[in-house]
Amino acid sequence: MRRTHSILSTQSLIYFLVCGGGILVFILLIIIPTQQTSAELDNDIEKLHVRIDEQRVLKPVFDKLLMQVKKKSPTTLPTLRKVKLARGDISKISEQLLGIARRCELNVRDIQTDVNPMNNNDKYLLIHVLATGEFLKFREFLMDLGKIPSLEQIEEIHIRAIETSREFRVKIRLAQQ
Repeated sequence: MRRTHSILSTQSLIYFLVCGGGILVFILLIIIPTQQTSAELDNDIEKLHVRIDEQRVLKPVFDKLLMQVKKKSPTTLPTLRKVKLARGDISKISEQLLGIARRCELNVRDIQTDVNPMNNNDKYLLIHVLATGEFLKFREFLMDLGKIPSLEQIEEIHIRAIETSREFRVKIRLAQQ
């Protein structure tokens, strides 16, 4: 009986070691690598969630910029038939310049007509405009100035940086009767 007991126990011990080794090999070769892969996938998923949230936040900004890019702005000045400014319309030109500046979101500080007969002959009216605002808005202002039928030429443009924006000095020459 002792002998059966010792054989049974040796045989049981061998079965136990083989099964235990099989379980250990299963854990080491299958479960642990799968857990590591799962952890890496979880990290990747978390990174993708963060990127998706960033995209969700940035989408309105992207749409706004895309609309600005798609919005075509004129690249050439309009070609209008030149009309000389009547003597009675000289007072209206400053109102017209103020209206253009308001549309272009510029602040007009001063509009002066040059009354010096040495610089200004009877054919042209010289006007000095002093305005402040953003540079891109000034481009729109110049484009709208080109739409004035009596505009002969823009003689001078001076741009100076000030605290929060730019200062623009423009000298324009209008044809008059």
